[in-house]
Amino acid sequence: MAPLLVLPFLGVSGCKPADAPSVPLESGTYQFQWKDAEFASSDGFPVRVEIADKRMRIINERTHREVPVGELDEGELMWHAKTGQWILGHAETDKLAPSVGGCGGADPFVVDFEARVIWTCMWGP
Repeated sequence: MAPLLVLPFLGVSGCKPADAPSVPLESGTYQFQWKDAEFASSDGFPVRVEIADKRMRIINERTHREVPVGELDEGELMWHAKTGQWILGHAETDKLAPSVGGCGGADPFVVDFEARVIWTCMWGP
């Protein structure tokens, strides 16, 4: 009989993304702020957010400089394990985006549920 080979436990691999937590808010309509990360100290402007399970719509109801009135974005709420943040994604690959927050051009927007802020890099203060 061959001897038993025992390998040391090396822990969790960094290759597999962490399980996503549950979306922190129930389906419904909420008030958030739309803020530009390049002008983080600015108040931004209020937007209506509609959540339906893992889907989110962001609607601007007021004229604010060059920001259009109407739907600003719509997508799936995804957990970005690399940064430990919620994002608004449009493709499964957004979960693995190298950066988030909108400042890298095609970066997914960050959704801060605690502060109720959508972080972008569009339409500054």
